Amino acid sequence: MTIHIAPPDRPELDDSFTLWRAQYPKYGALIDEGAPPLTTLRYLGLVLWGDGRLDDAVCVLTKAVSLVPNEPVILGELGSLLRAGGRKSEAMHYLTASLKLDPEQTLVWLTLAGLCNEVGDKTSAEQAFRAALELDSASAEAAAGLGLLYIEMRRFEDAARLLSAAVEHGVTAMPIYACLGQTLYLLGDFSKASAALEKAARACPDEVRIVQKYAQARLTETIIESSVEDAFEVYHAIAGRHAEDLTAVCRTAFQALCGYGRKEAAIRLGEALLERVPDDPVIGYHLDALRGQAYERAPCTYLKASFDKYAPDFDWHLVEVLDYRLPDKLHPLLVETGITFSRILDLGCGTGLSAPHLASFGGHLTGVDLSPRMLDKARERNLYDRLIEDEAIHYLAKREEHFDLIVSLDVLVYFGDLECFFAAAAGRLVSSGVFAFSFETGQDANYTLLPSGRFAHDLAYIERLHGANFNCISCVSTMVRLEANRPVAGHLVVLQRL
Repeated sequence: MTIHIAPPDRPELDDSFTLWRAQYPKYGALIDEGAPPLTTLRYLGLVLWGDGRLDDAVCVLTKAVSLVPNEPVILGELGSLLRAGGRKSEAMHYLTASLKLDPEQTLVWLTLAGLCNEVGDKTSAEQAFRAALELDSASAEAAAGLGLLYIEMRRFEDAARLLSAAVEHGVTAMPIYACLGQTLYLLGDFSKASAALEKAARACPDEVRIVQKYAQARLTETIIESSVEDAFEVYHAIAGRHAEDLTAVCRTAFQALCGYGRKEAAIRLGEALLERVPDDPVIGYHLDALRGQAYERAPCTYLKASFDKYAPDFDWHLVEVLDYRLPDKLHPLLVETGITFSRILDLGCGTGLSAPHLASFGGHLTGVDLSPRMLDKARERNLYDRLIEDEAIHYLAKREEHFDLIVSLDVLVYFGDLECFFAAAAGRLVSSGVFAFSFETGQDANYTLLPSGRFAHDLAYIERLHGANFNCISCVSTMVRLEANRPVAGHLVVLQRL
């Protein structure tokens, strides 16, 4: 591989070299000793860089590269310098050229990884970090960098493993401990999360968010190991003047305990929360679910309160945090039917995440949801011809209009017994109309109420229900979302009315 580099076009450089020879005696000594031009230029370029004179340093190192274009070390240094100066495209060129000539340069791989991450190329950044780790498995910088990248990619188990390795290899920086602690919390390892966050909080006691996260983790850990009263004392002792509203903190802990299967601790905390907010329908329903109380469907009071509160951050949380992609997955299944949909019902439309795909069919689009605040968000999309506040089965039962397509994504999870739902949907479809929906996959029972407050359904139960009124066009197993940062198995089903 040959790199062709033109020397820098700066006539004043000759005068500058004379000046630099006087300013940097070692540079002059190298020349007097007859050192090769590459050696003297490299030394001068690095000294200028160290003094913050980046433009001059770039010119000097570029001149060096023009003299010896296939020297990987100086190509890498020029690439690193250009990155420091914000010239990212040029930096990428020289770093890549350096590694093509010599791929066993750990520091250059690390620089390239950081640069790729800066420009948003996560895939290349991951490859570069991994290359650095393959060359030096004990590189704390590579482990920390890749671990932080995996947090951005929501690969929390990999992130925790790598950040733990970075700590083992000598990283003591507060941000690494803080990120490790938060990652472990998101994996439900509250004890280790607390230990990491404690180190971060002790290192930086004035970092309010770190102190608050540590206090949250210790509260959650203490509820598991001891009592709610002890947890409250621990929380206030740690958080001090940075303490947040205790009810809000407990809601966060309750959600985490439910999600990670800490049933007994969640029940203790749920009972304590109900004493503070006795009429809260969200806590009450989740507490009933934890206790195993039988429900045929989630109460409307719970759903309305939960989703009204959820509406402002719903799209971000569902898509970015829970990795919800059902509208994208369903669309090609509907296209494959080859059916023209002139009247479409988005049943349980929420904020309208399905609307762009459904509107693409060109039919009259109706959205129905029982949360007024979710409907406000759906209205902002300006894609629905009509939006109606109503409960799903009630809407289907009272209306006389018929649809070519009824879509109900992430809705059946709030119903246990689905017999009425399927019958009502069949009644509102035209002959050969399509009913498309998702459900979470359960086993051994027709339906099971989970600690999350959602219902899982057995596939055989779904098949028995739709057999009387529908033909199955497609039934695809898929991940419907994440729960406690782990995939939730489910199905996408497309039925056609007989």
